[in-house]
Amino acid sequence: MKKTVLVKSQFKTYGPKLYTEDGTQCRIAATVRYDDQCGNGHNSFSITGETWRKSGVRWMEDTGGCIHEAISRHFPELAPFVKWHLFDATGPMHYISNTVYLAGDRDCHGLLKGEFRQHTSRGQQNGGVAGVPNWEMKFPAGTATDVYAATKPAAVVVEWQPYGRTGKGKERDLDAARHCAVWPEATDEELTAPGLEQRLAARLPALVEAFAADMEKLGFVY
Repeated sequence: MKKTVLVKSQFKTYGPKLYTEDGTQCRIAATVRYDDQCGNGHNSFSITGETWRKSGVRWMEDTGGCIHEAISRHFPELAPFVKWHLFDATGPMHYISNTVYLAGDRDCHGLLKGEFRQHTSRGQQNGGVAGVPNWEMKFPAGTATDVYAATKPAAVVVEWQPYGRTGKGKERDLDAARHCAVWPEATDEELTAPGLEQRLAARLPALVEAFAADMEKLGFVY
């Protein structure tokens, strides 16, 4: 794997370009950067843009940020690099965890719809003893704390039941998973069959090499 060089600031700007939309004069500019501007100890790539609309004699800000469709349309030379947005020298941001989540049908707590997980102690809970199951006392529905009755009411039976969370699950978003993994050709089966983590890890070195080559095509120090 190619050795990287930490760079505090390196970027290129494109435009502004003038165009007309719905009869209004507009302009667009794009910025690509590969550096450690965020100060987190590694270079990361981003491609963002800004658009303006002319109102009378003044230019008014219109849109900005990850306007990748507009950037690709007006700066076609940048279109091949849009896929690397938020990529760094180690791969896409949260490459495996984000892709697995998007491709899966488990909710943000890792639970399938209807799946129950009992809570266990952690941190300062339970006197600092972690991993002990949590239970809650359940009273029968409609149990009253006082009642008027000619005779003594029957005894109320209470029960300890597991305390936890029931999963809501989620729909798979395979297109988003492909985008996150920079894997547009991935089949539905590749994204949903067991072992996705291993498949993602196996393709990562080649993905990083392709990213490095594209950064150098842009003229950036990698």
